Amino acid sequence: MNARRAYDDILPAAQRDETDAPAAPGGLPESTSRALVQLLQGPYLMRERHPKLWPALLADEPVIRQRLADLFLDLVIDTDAGLAFVRNRNDLEGDLPKVIRSTPLTLIDTALVLHLRDLLLRAEASEGRVFVGRDEIDDHLGVYAAASSTDRVTFAKRVNASVEKLKKNSVLLSSAEEGRYEVSPILAMVFDADQVLAVARELRALAGVAEPGDDGDLTRAGGAA
Repeated sequence: MNARRAYDDILPAAQRDETDAPAAPGGLPESTSRALVQLLQGPYLMRERHPKLWPALLADEPVIRQRLADLFLDLVIDTDAGLAFVRNRNDLEGDLPKVIRSTPLTLIDTALVLHLRDLLLRAEASEGRVFVGRDEIDDHLGVYAAASSTDRVTFAKRVNASVEKLKKNSVLLSSAEEGRYEVSPILAMVFDADQVLAVARELRALAGVAEPGDDGDLTRAGGAA
């Protein structure tokens, strides 16, 4: 094997481009190092929100995967959606460290996440961006108010907390219109349709909410006809 070719094969692609920024102290080009940091900081790397990092991720995907694997992490990329994130390596024996901490979800958090994922599922055919209004969120979560065993003011505070949590984790993205959010397509990579249905059934049973009727509305189980 040609020595120069062998050297090229093991060198990160972005580093072989003489026009790229100087390599970071660790040996990676700066753009690649920044992409790696963004993945570790989370919650994800998005082509539209990180236009300078996305090309570095694709160019040096093998070396980034290797660096993450050294930390017991897997890289998940959807090039069509322009999204990438990391997750803990699947550990069948349960003895690997959990590098990425999960965010605990309350009943209201879970109900909101499932609703947003459902909106993405419905919009898959159009392949367009998905938006949701705060009023729609309030209306959808209202059916869970009785299950929360709290007064209306306390329940409203819990809904606000759930919205803020999803904004902080970049699931709900700000839009030009106040009170309206873009739903991040990252949810489509985390939950598939079958998972959504399974969790939704458990959630409704836990909250005492019936399955959607013929008119598509949710009603409380055991409620007035």
